[in-house]
Amino acid sequence: MPTETNALKTGAAAYKRRYKNISGYEMILYMTLPFLLVMCGAMPSAALFVLPAVLPMMYLLYRRFGPYMPSACICCYTSISLALNYDILTVIYAVALLSAFFGTVLSAQTSPYLAAAAVAVSFTVCGALAGVGIVRLAEGRPVESIVYGYIVEERDDPIIGYLSRKYYAEVKLPEHMEKLPQSDPGYGLAAAETFAKDTAEDSHYIWYECIHWGAVIAAVGFFAAVAVNRRTSDVNDSDGGADHSGKTRAKGGVSKPAISIADMRLPRSFLWCMALPATVAGMVLELVGGYPALSATFMHMFVTLPCAFACFTLFVFFASLFRGKARIAAYAVLTVIGIATAVFPFAVFVLSMIGVSDCMLNIRFWTKFIAED
Repeated sequence: MPTETNALKTGAAAYKRRYKNISGYEMILYMTLPFLLVMCGAMPSAALFVLPAVLPMMYLLYRRFGPYMPSACICCYTSISLALNYDILTVIYAVALLSAFFGTVLSAQTSPYLAAAAVAVSFTVCGALAGVGIVRLAEGRPVESIVYGYIVEERDDPIIGYLSRKYYAEVKLPEHMEKLPQSDPGYGLAAAETFAKDTAEDSHYIWYECIHWGAVIAAVGFFAAVAVNRRTSDVNDSDGGADHSGKTRAKGGVSKPAISIADMRLPRSFLWCMALPATVAGMVLELVGGYPALSATFMHMFVTLPCAFACFTLFVFFASLFRGKARIAAYAVLTVIGIATAVFPFAVFVLSMIGVSDCMLNIRFWTKFIAED
């Protein structure tokens, strides 16, 4: 009996030496996830800004406990939300979140990193498009009619109401129409109808929006997965969990080595193989005329988004050059940039300009060259 007790103590001590303890901050994330899912179900208009935070938590659950727990969380969120508060946005978000989760998990099994990122983005975008298609078939109406009806019916929603009032205050109405004052009982309906009409007219950009938000959410999940994989280890990994030093225990395996985000960059061949053909196609569509949405989608999908990806990895590289407290500040600034990129589409365009420069000049190489001198 004493021999067995000593063996257990020896094994526990060896385990502690091999693995780090799970951080308390991670426990807080686990407690936060149900509240975020409840928020997504209760207020679908805000879910779009919550999903970039939910997806990394789902992948962390996968890495710690395997695929069953995060899959169950997504299924519970979908079923309960649709049963208690049916909303067409919930349908789209549920399908997109499920596809994004499995796409992120599959990207962790894919190598090299550009192919892994493409897998994550493709799954998420296809999920968002499939969600829109399901809503279109279920409603049996054109997308324009669905968008118009949804905004008018949900005009009491805080976010939709705010956007409607803001748009109504700034828009210039035709001469035969007069703006109602806020004190008028019909002000809310008039604002919602005006906002809904103009939004419905731009509904042919729905594919552009699905690609944009799908790619942004997928990028957040992909970067989070890379960071989690580099800090965890398990026997189900491709290396058999050989390196446990400074890492915590995981259960969901990955079949490719964890590469640092700072080392990810777009090769120069991207400019000739993808960016140039997409630019030429966009120019041709502009000259032909009548295809502004298709032209914008081409450029955004094949040029803007990949270059923004390259720029963010470049910023991670710069942040990794700092040491001590300066590194903490650098990563804090990087987090702010990432949040701004996820919230404001214009930030993606700004980052893409820098990403093109890095793709052409290889700024990482010249930075290291100057630092060594």
